[in-house]
Order: sequence, then structure tokens, then C-alpha cells
Amino acid sequence: MSLRSLSKEDLRMQLFAIQDEVSDKLKVDPDVDKFLDQTDLFDEWEKVLPDAEYPIFVMAVLNNVRRKVIIETILNSILDDEVTSGWSNSDRDDKSVENTDHPFC
Repeated sequence: MSLRSLSKEDLRMQLFAIQDEVSDKLKVDPDVDKFLDQTDLFDEWEKVLPDAEYPIFVMAVLNNVRRKVIIETILNSILDDEVTSGWSNSDRDDKSVENTDHPFC
């Protein structure tokens, strides 16, 4: 199953599931570097996320961040990649998020 073939809501559920799984693993062994070296959980996501959004995804998953603006940015970047892949980051304007809202505050 490709992440690109999922609906936005199904993608959201997959994202929350991976956040839960990572959170559980890090509760057992909180060594993030070790986890990143040994995991392949992010591989499918790395294939579909644009380079600019992939680090946001990793940080959101590792820190279990579920703020709407961050989740929407990740989901929109997967769903809209065909349309926006050639745009610079400053040209992207996801209408579903407030651009004045800093995602990690």
C-alpha cells in the first residue's frame, strides 16, 4: 500500500499510528540516535515526502507533536506533491494552516 493512494484522513491515522509506535519504543529505550540508526519505520514516508518537509515529519514523530498546523503541513505535502514539487518553499501556501502560527511553539 502506497501512502500516496490513501485519503487525507487515512494518512492522518497512519501518521498518528507511527507516532504512537515511536513513542512506545522510546519509552522503553529513550536513546533517539540508536532508534534512528536501527529503525526502518520512516522509509515509506521518506519516499513520498518532499525534502523540505521530511525533517519536519521526523521531528514531529520523534516528539509526538500533533499540532494541527504541523500535521496539515505534512499531509498536504504528500497529497499536493505533484502540484507543488517545483515550487520553492516560500511559494507554498497551504490554505488550511495559518502561516503566522509557528509550528513548534
